[in-house]
Amino acid sequence: MMNKFSFKSSSQRKKNLRYGGYMTVTTMILLVALILVNVLFSQLGWRVDMTSNDLYTPGDQTMQTLEKLEDDVTIYGLYNQGSEGNSTNVMVIKLMEAYADLSDKVTFKKIDPLNDPAFVNQFLLDDSTALDNGSLIVVNEGTGKFRTIPVSNMFVDTGDYTNMTRQVTGFTAEEAVTSAIQYVCLSQTPVMYQLEGHSETPLREEFLDYFSYTNYEVKTLNLVTENITEIPGDAYTVILVNAPYQDLNNTEYETLLHFMEDGGKLLFLASYDTPELPNFQKLLGRYGLGYLTGTMLETNTSRYYQLPIVINPILSTESEITKYMAGDTNSYVLMPLPAAVTISDTISSRIKTTAFATTSDGAIMKGGDNNATVFEEGDYKGPFNLGVLAEEQVSKADGTLGNTRLVVVGNSDFIDPTSGTGTLVRGGNYRLLTVIFDYMQDTSDSLYISGKSIEAENITTTQADFLLYGLLFVILMPAAIIVTGIVIWARRKHL
Repeated sequence: MMNKFSFKSSSQRKKNLRYGGYMTVTTMILLVALILVNVLFSQLGWRVDMTSNDLYTPGDQTMQTLEKLEDDVTIYGLYNQGSEGNSTNVMVIKLMEAYADLSDKVTFKKIDPLNDPAFVNQFLLDDSTALDNGSLIVVNEGTGKFRTIPVSNMFVDTGDYTNMTRQVTGFTAEEAVTSAIQYVCLSQTPVMYQLEGHSETPLREEFLDYFSYTNYEVKTLNLVTENITEIPGDAYTVILVNAPYQDLNNTEYETLLHFMEDGGKLLFLASYDTPELPNFQKLLGRYGLGYLTGTMLETNTSRYYQLPIVINPILSTESEITKYMAGDTNSYVLMPLPAAVTISDTISSRIKTTAFATTSDGAIMKGGDNNATVFEEGDYKGPFNLGVLAEEQVSKADGTLGNTRLVVVGNSDFIDPTSGTGTLVRGGNYRLLTVIFDYMQDTSDSLYISGKSIEAENITTTQADFLLYGLLFVILMPAAIIVTGIVIWARRKHL
């Protein structure tokens, strides 16, 4: 018996064939489009940063630096054969490729140090850290000036003392590389002089290592033993007075006063027990500033860390010094046992003062020897200034205009990792001092680039959220898919 021809079944087969053909063609068009887009991005050097916190996208500060570049700069990445796929090396390589894409003045090259040791050895003439696998070398091709960047300066790691391991938690390569580019392109290297001869606290090696990567040369300055009676005020010279316990003599006072009045820059760090130093105080008072010592406490629990004497200052968003740091949770500042910085009521109209770090209204300064954490008679009430900038435009000895800048910070231990509160020293403390020095120079671009967290963030849910998501993904969505499938099957069956 012959099978009866079914027009309906033939029509359905044609419709299914046509539908399948459409799907095939559409899929092929999408695949071709994806290939073309990938080729286009590759040929044009376009990149899309898909990371949640833009790990491979240089920020505004870096963009400004790259736009101003006049010299050709080459960044050499040192990678042993087979190590380019290392997770940390991949992060740095992607960021360096982004630098090269953003500026035709920047070139990124990879070097195998094992195959070309002579190339690497020429950059070990300074006292920099040994160049390990993953290190970078930034070179000004015109002048030959260079800076090396070890891997340790591009990542932040945190110790887990429960299992004695360390985990990489932060990515700071952008700050290190942009700073290095600025350094190799500077015509003159800024100098920070540490004043000596008054029982000052010398900067520790840990901070000097950090500071060396922020474009400063650090020297000492002893006005007496070096018989210095005149220091010209210029944009590249900053003097640091770090918690002195002995006073200036009259000649030293006159030398520093003339330096300041010629457009000099000076940073004075006080301490909770800094004694009365009449000549130092007269020098600060010339610009309307002073210091008040004693035991300062914070009663606002959100403005101290663990103990009321370890204060987390409020950084001003209005100050040119701290506007980039304010609100950055990756770089908060801690000041243990600070002194207060005072501003005179009779300051000259020529001098502008700006407080860039303050306490909350709840801070108190103990007036006696008691240790009570509440306000008592004889105490001082907050808020207190912890960091103040004083500026004055002056006529310099050479006939040009200059800017005198004096910064007083009511803390010294905040940058001393060997002090009794050394465990509280944080990267934010170092950064604060760095941006202060950056601003104090007339010709230096302020550089503040926050490190980026690379820790996986935990998703926190309540019990109600858990039940809701369980109902949605385990019951409702599968049920909706099943019902939709049944409806489609039933409709096709009756066509």
